[in-house]
Amino acid sequence: MKTLHFFLLWVFGFFLLLSFDLFMEGIVFEWLEWNGTMKNDWFFALWWGVVVVWFFGGIITLYQRLKK
Repeated sequence: MKTLHFFLLWVFGFFLLLSFDLFMEGIVFEWLEWNGTMKNDWFFALWWGVVVVWFFGGIITLYQRLKK
């Protein structure tokens, strides 16, 4: 895969993660009446963990590809 395609896929992944978060906050947590409670804290901890792994995994891969 070319570096540009990887970069575009990486950025698209961030938009996908953001869309998933907005869906969960706007629809699922409203339906479950979890907004404003501590019941959804596990989701945000997991979500931020995935975002950090996605970010650092992409940065490391981009660095290695550009270094070649």
